[in-house]
Amino acid sequence: MTRYLITPALAGHRKRLGVCLTALLCLSTMAWGGSLEPFNGTEPPAGFSLEDLKGQGHSLEDYRGRILLINFWASWCPPCIREMPALERLEERMADRPFAIVAINTSEKKYKVRKFTKLIDLRLQVLLDPTGETFAAWGGEVLPTSFLLDTSGRISHIGLGPLEWDSEEVVSVIEAMLEPEPKVDPATPVSAE
Repeated sequence: MTRYLITPALAGHRKRLGVCLTALLCLSTMAWGGSLEPFNGTEPPAGFSLEDLKGQGHSLEDYRGRILLINFWASWCPPCIREMPALERLEERMADRPFAIVAINTSEKKYKVRKFTKLIDLRLQVLLDPTGETFAAWGGEVLPTSFLLDTSGRISHIGLGPLEWDSEEVVSVIEAMLEPEPKVDPATPVSAE
């Protein structure tokens, strides 16, 4: 799996890093290279209170009761941009379900994000994390990084690197999360087998 690590030492060199990553992507194979894995942590996710491109505030609690896919990205990150169409297709596919996608741009200025989203005609809900504090609070080190949360707001899966979000494998994970849990009748005996 190809991972793109952003450390404090590299943070000041993002533009050069972006150019290098673009060159590497052009020379590499077109494999997606990301992975969606079950989340093994036990801590609840860090909340957030972030603005969208219109200045309206949004918090994690606003999405309670829905499966939520949080995608951390940046406009200078070619793998992030590469997965955006798949995220949009996933959102369209799940439009009639209790599901939402939030694309949190990290460490960029609002005017730059606005210009970029218009350039690529991005239709996802974009929130702004201009200082990168939210990304850091979620333990982010790699872009893109995504978190899939269940309806109660717990992290179920983590995605590292670019993913084909509308693939059958990913959709089946989300579909399974949307299935209601079987209700057990307390009067029914439970077998030890």
